[in-house]
Amino acid sequence: MKLIIPTPCHENWDAMSPDEKGRFCSVCTKTVRDFSGSSDEEIVEAFSGNPENVCGHFKASQLNRDLSFSYINSLLTKFAIGFIVTAGGFVSVQAQQCEPKPDTLKQPRLKGKVVSPAVQDSVRRQNMVLGGMHAQTIRSNPPLYVMDGKIISEEQLKKIDSHLIKSVQVLKGEAAIEKYGDKGKNGVIVMTRKRNR
Repeated sequence: MKLIIPTPCHENWDAMSPDEKGRFCSVCTKTVRDFSGSSDEEIVEAFSGNPENVCGHFKASQLNRDLSFSYINSLLTKFAIGFIVTAGGFVSVQAQQCEPKPDTLKQPRLKGKVVSPAVQDSVRRQNMVLGGMHAQTIRSNPPLYVMDGKIISEEQLKKIDSHLIKSVQVLKGEAAIEKYGDKGKNGVIVMTRKRNR
């Protein structure tokens, strides 16, 4: 079964007054049933035994395609359609067809120059004053770097491929001083490299 609307009604669905079977259209003075949430089987069932004109509200995806339904309903529908055709009956459908709306989210083309954000890098500052007290950034008190049990410099660390590092452990406070003495007072970053197998 295929729903085809020969002369669709263009009345606004939302402007119609609610009715027990759908909405009432004051222009054609008929009740318009809402099929937009109905399954194919429910639509076929509604039109199979109904030889009179029916007004309906459909989604655009429900129109002009074969409706899928079960085999038993298919047999009953073929029998009912055959009976109506041989008896000279004709079923016509009127619908509240959904009009596609233009895309309202299209962005107009922007004209002008692209300006980079005016953000200053505050991390590079060496000293800053907070509440009248002198504070120093982390660069003046770097942590101790340890790779495979050996102390290395920050420059040596930057040359190491990060994919070769197996694990990283951060020691702070008393744990760092206890294990590495006064060198660990700013914290210790302990790293282990992956071993080649």
